[in-house]
Amino acid sequence: MEPYIKVGIGVMILEGNKILLGHRAKDKKDTGGIYEVDCWTVPGGKQEYDETFFEGAKREVKEETNLDVDDLELFNVADDIQQDRHYITLQIIARKHSGELKVMEPTKEDDWQWFDLDNLPEKLYSPSRKFIETYLKLRK
Repeated sequence: MEPYIKVGIGVMILEGNKILLGHRAKDKKDTGGIYEVDCWTVPGGKQEYDETFFEGAKREVKEETNLDVDDLELFNVADDIQQDRHYITLQIIARKHSGELKVMEPTKEDDWQWFDLDNLPEKLYSPSRKFIETYLKLRK
């Protein structure tokens, strides 16, 4: 595969001191993003042509969790690089959500759970870890 650069979107959905994380399926296929399996991630994906990054954030969250998000803020931008791919990841915070939480794409994320920011799972998807660590550092 030839090296490339694309725009990724990660969405931290806040509910008090908790965030929503999805478990990346152990047998997840490589869809061209940063490839890491069997770890926990914020919802997100790739920005599509002709959509704003907030539209992309709302679409990705809905596709993966069935939730609708609102009160969005562009928090940060980060480089996420592997040997053959490079993403500029837009880190977006959602302060409001509604709807019934469901696993919508079980071959990608097979579980969604709320985690306290002070008690996160050990295995975090590296772009999500970067996002969460930056958020926690700046929150103090």
